[in-house]
Amino acid sequence: MQLQNAKVIVGVTGGIAAYKACELVRLLRRSKAEVRVVLSKEAERFVGVLTFASLSGNSVLRSLHDGIDDLSATSHIDLAQWGEALVVAPATANFIAKYANGICDDALLTEALAFQGPVLVASAMNTRMWEAGATQENYARLEARGVHFVGPVSGELACGETGLGKMAEPTEIVESLASIVEPLVSAVEPLTSVGEEAQPLSGMKVLITSGPTRAYIDSVRFITNKSSGRMGHEIAKAAEAMGAEVCLISGPVNRDYQQLERGRVLAVETNQQMLDAAMGELRSTDLVFATAAVCDFDIENYIEGKMERKGKVSISLSSSTDILASLAQQRTDRQVFVGFAAQSGHKQEQMNIARAKLERKSVDFIAMNDISRGDIGFDVDTNEIHVFENGSKIRYSFLPLATKDVIAKQLIELALSRWERKKAETL
Repeated sequence: MQLQNAKVIVGVTGGIAAYKACELVRLLRRSKAEVRVVLSKEAERFVGVLTFASLSGNSVLRSLHDGIDDLSATSHIDLAQWGEALVVAPATANFIAKYANGICDDALLTEALAFQGPVLVASAMNTRMWEAGATQENYARLEARGVHFVGPVSGELACGETGLGKMAEPTEIVESLASIVEPLVSAVEPLTSVGEEAQPLSGMKVLITSGPTRAYIDSVRFITNKSSGRMGHEIAKAAEAMGAEVCLISGPVNRDYQQLERGRVLAVETNQQMLDAAMGELRSTDLVFATAAVCDFDIENYIEGKMERKGKVSISLSSSTDILASLAQQRTDRQVFVGFAAQSGHKQEQMNIARAKLERKSVDFIAMNDISRGDIGFDVDTNEIHVFENGSKIRYSFLPLATKDVIAKQLIELALSRWERKKAETL
């Protein structure tokens, strides 16, 4: 049974068997699957959000309108793009009826309608409800569309009766899910396979700016930020593994993030040093990833030597040169630029700022992450990104919470796809 790294969406409806969904989530996590939970309107009456958030290790989608401050306004679409399989357990007669008829009046039904991967439904209801003609018609309609079912099974029901309608046990649901997911997993070529297909960046040059920069107050003091350089380093490593010639321009970071197997690393400190180094590499570059968290300010009243400690001191700041915008002004038609936007505050405001940066800087992509969260962004191993593409008809590509090496490969794939489209247009 192969569920390791499978991305599974678990939908829970408002039936007494909802408590068994807790065990289902636990078993999926034990199988090393990534799990995200979506609740119907009535599911919270049986099991609370906190329970599923704790068991899955992720935020729970419970409404399209309320209680989603930590999620985006289109989380149901984000999740549909993320997931590889959807399992609904328990699935009430009400859910089956609405799903069969395309009704989506809550988060789970909307998710189910938007989801395009394999779906497994674990029915649970009274025997008479299951045997009703309407339920059987809806069941047949969904089955004809390719929806998979597990159960119901015979047993003692919540009403005290005994008959067909009991939800299948979580272990049986996991086994059924594995039979759906396994063919998908086995069909995927490993990224580490040897051969030409494993080197999609062969013959290309990739430039990455990474880490923080410094603005010196005097000869020994400076202002900077918390960037560790991990994201840029992971992109550089991934690009190397995919066959690219890599140049990593890094601000002051841990030595581990300034080393590559074959690529060149240029160590810099200030904005101007980073800009000068990048300009020197730009002409022959195909893909540019500006992950550096550059210092946004220059010190106007810089002091030579070491400033003495005496009384109150004022530091005068002015906006520094925008490195990414400056590089983009010198771009060629085929080059692809990916900029980063580290944002905080309300999600919609973050997105608006990211889109504005996309236009203002004249780049191909802006990858936005929320630095107000402790589990993503600066100085941690994981990230979660919304990628906005210039001229794209879709609002953004959602790269869900993952380690930065996984995010790096996804970003490279997006950039490479755009580069190939540009190449085809110029032939």
